[in-house]
Amino acid sequence: MEENLKRLNKFIGETGFCSRREADKYIEDGRVTINGIVPELGTKVSPTDEVRIDGKLIRENNRKPVYLAFNKPV
Repeated sequence: MEENLKRLNKFIGETGFCSRREADKYIEDGRVTINGIVPELGTKVSPTDEVRIDGKLIRENNRKPVYLAFNKPV
């Protein structure tokens, strides 16, 4: 179970909502909740936790990247 935990700012940054530094500001300002509780900096979250910023649910990005290759003949 321990290996599935991520630092909250990294989790938010990986979702694409904002950068990790911006996430730290949101956490410091008390705008982030985990399962309805306002966390501290450095808090770790699991994939099953409900993370919200200003009441908006933030979900982990589980999509796989799509790679496109273009060929432009001369």
